[in-house]
Amino acid sequence: MNLQSKILAGDKVKLYVNKRLIFSNVLLSLAASILLYLLFSHLKGVTGTEEIILLVFLAMFVLRPFFRLLNVMPTLELSQAGIGYRGDFEPWDAVFDVKVVRPKVRLFSFGRLMLYTKIKGEPELAWDITAYDSELDLLELEALIKFCIAEFGENAESLAPVLEEKQPASF
Repeated sequence: MNLQSKILAGDKVKLYVNKRLIFSNVLLSLAASILLYLLFSHLKGVTGTEEIILLVFLAMFVLRPFFRLLNVMPTLELSQAGIGYRGDFEPWDAVFDVKVVRPKVRLFSFGRLMLYTKIKGEPELAWDITAYDSELDLLELEALIKFCIAEFGENAESLAPVLEEKQPASF
């Protein structure tokens, strides 16, 4: 049973973190940390205290993505009523547009899904969903969200491209 038919049947679809992507990010950051440690440990002027400080910072660099694996709650929940992301809920009528943004260099980032709502008639970025937050590919998730907007949202015809956000003038 695919996800669209589950939602149409009235079930709630729960999506968890992408464990494979997080684990590969942990391994990549571990390899970069070992390389940095070996580079700095062979320098002549580095003392033992500086090596310990370096090891602490590199351990934090490796453990930061590792703690994402401890997330056991669903990060995304899709239902006929709306979409929930990390405990926050938006009905389908409030969702204005969905756009996938892919990075130019895919080393530590694998893209983002931007979910826009309308506040006082202006498009506003509501959620910035990363690829780590969904076990689905971002393009599949975008198609699923657009399907739900068209199926359950009242303003389904307003899926127009979002205007670029204006940057405030600097003085």
